[in-house]
Amino acid sequence: MKLYKRFMLAVLALAAAAPFAGGVSQAAYPDKPVELIAPANPGGGWDMTCRMSAKALKDASLVSQPIVVANKPGGFGVVAMTEITKKRPDDQNVLVAFSAVLTTQMAVKKNPFTYRDVKPVAVLFVDYGAIAVRKDSKYASFKELLDDWKKQPGEISFAGSSPPGGLDHMRIAMLAKACGIPIPKLRYVSFQGGADALAALLGGHVTVFVGEAGEIAGHAEAGTIKPLAVLADRKLTGIFEKVPMAKEMGVNVSSPNWRGFYAPPGMKNENLKYWEETLGKMVKTPQWADVLKKQAWVDLFLTGDKLQTFLDNELAMYQNLAKELGLVK
Repeated sequence: MKLYKRFMLAVLALAAAAPFAGGVSQAAYPDKPVELIAPANPGGGWDMTCRMSAKALKDASLVSQPIVVANKPGGFGVVAMTEITKKRPDDQNVLVAFSAVLTTQMAVKKNPFTYRDVKPVAVLFVDYGAIAVRKDSKYASFKELLDDWKKQPGEISFAGSSPPGGLDHMRIAMLAKACGIPIPKLRYVSFQGGADALAALLGGHVTVFVGEAGEIAGHAEAGTIKPLAVLADRKLTGIFEKVPMAKEMGVNVSSPNWRGFYAPPGMKNENLKYWEETLGKMVKTPQWADVLKKQAWVDLFLTGDKLQTFLDNELAMYQNLAKELGLVK
């Protein structure tokens, strides 16, 4: 009987210790510094997505590990996607910024991957298209720019941060079509990031900048550039509150660019779930609300099946649009 009692006491002791033993064996995630990759040079939309997200996550104490931002430009997102899928497919501590720019690359067959080759994590917000000029430009309004563009379409150059056939090029093509300007006469100059396109504008090398409102918010606030129009279906806030929508000027063009993060294809489901939930908490914080207001970003949060359906539908839409605009055969 004494032996039996000792045996039962030992069993109960092991049972009581089991939860603690399990907790010790399962390390907290993330277990090392987190890397957020911006597939472009500093200063553009992808870069700001990473830096603003990193700051909001840390300010709200949602991630215990340090968060570092790395810039890996090249191929308008293809270089970073290649590295993640081929060299770091099982990295559990990295996320890559992505947006509709990647979708347009897939639509015109400039990106060999699809969203099925990685693990989309979340869309965080929408950044609407914007048209801007230097502060000393002769164009004081969007109407003045359009009037001149119609008279001499080949004389006005547009700088954007996506390649020919990419999102910014599509924006100019849509504007041209709406204004009756032959698309082959467009002068579009491609740069590796929004900051580079803005530098070309500020340096007087191009006439107009085409990109996102969030990319130019700081310059607009500082007064170094003049936003002439936003390609939106709603009025924006902050510095863009008084900037007209293109459709208010008779040009019915709206061009939203969502932004968010994807993970390597080998990220574990439980870690993917962690990021979906953590980013979901982030977008509800006062810190993130301040970011949206300052950057004129519009809230949009998608994960899981809804996100995948959204991406599939968008790809089909841009494939049709690229053909309609004559950007692909």
